[in-house]
Amino acid sequence: MDSEQTTHAFLALKDSADGLIKRRNQRLLINNKKEQRNFTRAEASAYLAINSKTLDKYVSKTNIDPRRHDDAVWSVNLEEIYLIRDQLPEELRKEAKFVRSEHQKVQVIVIQNQKGGVGKTVSAATIASGIATEFPQEYRVGLIDMDGQSTLSMYYATEAIQQGCLSVGDLMMENFELDEGETLQSAISDAFLPTTIPNLRILPASQYDRALEGWFHEQVFNKALSSPYTLLDNIIQAVESEFDIIIVDTPPSLGYSTYNAYYAASSVIFPLSVTQNDIDATCSYFSYIPKIWSLLLNEGHSGYDFMKILLTNHRDSATTTELMNQLTQYFEQRIYSKEFKHSEAIRQSSALLSTVFDMSKSEYPKAKSSFQNAQQNAFEVTSQIMRDIHFVWSQQQRENQ
Repeated sequence: MDSEQTTHAFLALKDSADGLIKRRNQRLLINNKKEQRNFTRAEASAYLAINSKTLDKYVSKTNIDPRRHDDAVWSVNLEEIYLIRDQLPEELRKEAKFVRSEHQKVQVIVIQNQKGGVGKTVSAATIASGIATEFPQEYRVGLIDMDGQSTLSMYYATEAIQQGCLSVGDLMMENFELDEGETLQSAISDAFLPTTIPNLRILPASQYDRALEGWFHEQVFNKALSSPYTLLDNIIQAVESEFDIIIVDTPPSLGYSTYNAYYAASSVIFPLSVTQNDIDATCSYFSYIPKIWSLLLNEGHSGYDFMKILLTNHRDSATTTELMNQLTQYFEQRIYSKEFKHSEAIRQSSALLSTVFDMSKSEYPKAKSSFQNAQQNAFEVTSQIMRDIHFVWSQQQRENQ
């Protein structure tokens, strides 16, 4: 092909990709938005841990009509579940709503591995949605998509760029202007978009954020940045009072975006798929990590609260068991005991731009047992992360008494 033909070929690739994504979104989304997770009467009772009679009593207090739907089937969405829970007296709530004290710092957890294909994005989305939905304390959760591929953003902010919303790259490169009377803090806050989960917001990435690395190199070369690793931390500091936990998804590379995520983080989780190639690549990465930390330390990072390895896509087999034995021998204190198991339900949910916490069992289109098992497994994984977070918060409280 000559240069003109090559140009046409690339434009054709773009048009085909745009058409495929548009068709996918039209099929899965309503008005460019996902539907909220819905609950049957039995699911709502189980979720709130109250009996059906009590549920009916507090549904009526919210003026929600659960049979308003065309087929008159009893159904409420997740937002309505939260409204119902707000009506419950303290003795009927499973747990009181969490209020973070001034001594308990916002937990910023970066999900990172330089090796691609280990489940970073699915892990970030599942952990964030699990913390937001499966714990009655209603933790305020933020998601930040630092990957220019913007896969995480497809889960919760599919049309963000078309709607003129700011991306994390826009904020870092200051690629925006404040409206009259608008403050920088309010602009950053507004960039964290609401999702289908009431207490989960996302700061999306866009395809244009792929230019972020080049921008960093240009700024550093021109000595225009006094500290190239702290831009994301500055963004988080502007909104830290609005969140309890922030999960940061990162690209499978070690550039300025990843260094910014590392610097902003209070803890690190390394997803790792249990295959020999992934283990070898991750061990090679771990051998280099002290050099990463040396740079962060020189920038004034105070250290991480915890660093853990989270095994992903785990399949029961003799080979996996042998690899697990080797990993445990060398990383025993760092590996979470519960791993994300290989699951068709996880794969199917992702294809629907969802996690297993974004939909109810009754909405899942395939085998319900597979979905229930995946949801239980994801809850176990998320719970162990919450135990680490609770330990950190308890320690911070004790140190300031």
